[in-house]
Amino acid sequence: MVALEMSGSTAPAAHVREAVAVFDDPDRLDGAVAELQQCGFNRADLSIADGERCRRLGIAYTDAREIEDDPKVPRTVFISKASVGDAEGVLIGGAVYLGAVIAAGFAAASGVGIAGTIAVVTLAAALTGAVGLYLRGSVHRRYVGAIHDQVRHGGIVLWVNLHSPEQEQCAVGILNRCAAKRVHVHEVPAL
Repeated sequence: MVALEMSGSTAPAAHVREAVAVFDDPDRLDGAVAELQQCGFNRADLSIADGERCRRLGIAYTDAREIEDDPKVPRTVFISKASVGDAEGVLIGGAVYLGAVIAAGFAAASGVGIAGTIAVVTLAAALTGAVGLYLRGSVHRRYVGAIHDQVRHGGIVLWVNLHSPEQEQCAVGILNRCAAKRVHVHEVPAL
């Protein structure tokens, strides 16, 4: 892994400096991530525990304190509630559009009149829209379940990769302003 050291060089780093914070409220986490990105942090610099991979690897924890400073805990990029909402909208809208276009193509190819085409397109759009709505529900349940599972285990741990003293100061300030718990900075071995 190549990481920027606090000096700004691009040599392979033996350690990675991170700000760590724990959130009890997913909305406050969303707000903190939005502020961090406005401050110039890349989405790839922000991660949370990957609960699904933790379970598959047999990493069990009952309190977020157990994983805050453990660099071996599987992590994943944070996905905001707004991004999940965008994906849900695409699932529904894409399904409706796809169903309508395919139905219109079949209706036109089979020589159905205008009224018949409208009826077929409407029915197909409704049916594929229902499929999209089901898929949207599946995505929503998975997202909400993963977030609330972490909250039940003591909070959502957010790790922020730091590349400079200025970023450290900015990140710690934002995390404290957004009511995060146990905000601190640590160095962990680069993996």
